[in-house]
Amino acid sequence: MRRFYQESWQGIPFSSFTHVAFFHLAGPKFYATFYEELFRRFASWNDLPREWRINKSKDARWLAEQIVAQRSAWEAEGGDAPSRVLSIGSGVGFMEKMLLDVLPDLELHVNEPSTVGMRWLRQCVPTERIYIGLPPACLPSDVQYNVIYLSAVDYGIPTREFGHMLGELRAQLAPGGRLLCLSASLLEEDSLIGSLVNGFKIGIRGVLHYLGIRRQQFWGWRRTRAEYHELFRNAGFVNIQDGHLDDGFETYWIGGE
Repeated sequence: MRRFYQESWQGIPFSSFTHVAFFHLAGPKFYATFYEELFRRFASWNDLPREWRINKSKDARWLAEQIVAQRSAWEAEGGDAPSRVLSIGSGVGFMEKMLLDVLPDLELHVNEPSTVGMRWLRQCVPTERIYIGLPPACLPSDVQYNVIYLSAVDYGIPTREFGHMLGELRAQLAPGGRLLCLSASLLEEDSLIGSLVNGFKIGIRGVLHYLGIRRQQFWGWRRTRAEYHELFRNAGFVNIQDGHLDDGFETYWIGGE
């Protein structure tokens, strides 16, 4: 596992709207401020960077295929087709909008730490299916989901909290349900030399940050494939599978029941 840093997101430099913290992880307040700036610059999902929208649309279609495949398996066994899905950390809600376009009958529930980022998504998702806060505390304990997914949000969750969250979310899966994690922060390898080089780079970044040459926000952690598998196993998941998406980002995914 290694730390990594960001200077901008969606083409918006962080230093243009907030204080940039090199040692402190971006929290709900940071993201709320970011979304306020994003909505000031962009009027709708169609205004977001085109390449990003194309790649995220591919992720949404892949996710829809997973949901449809699970429905078919349930129907083949004589059960009701699963249709309740929970998105953890929905962000600006673009993937959720694309998912509803593909599967309009889907009962989609969404979660986001701050209510600010829900501005556009509130047009598509009923208020009673929107959960604001940090999961699992903000989720209704009496609702179960056929699919729970996290898309490019795990990087900002410390390992202990992430492991606990996975275990709590697994408890909210319906029988035969599945949790999927799509990661944009896979660490391909973690060797001693690589760690030393990374530590040296962080030192240089720190100097540049405090000289005001390149302000960089501590963004989260990159994890290896082995670390993801260990987190899922420790959380009690079985039938764990993983792979990469052909979405232009080479997004890594891992899922379990």
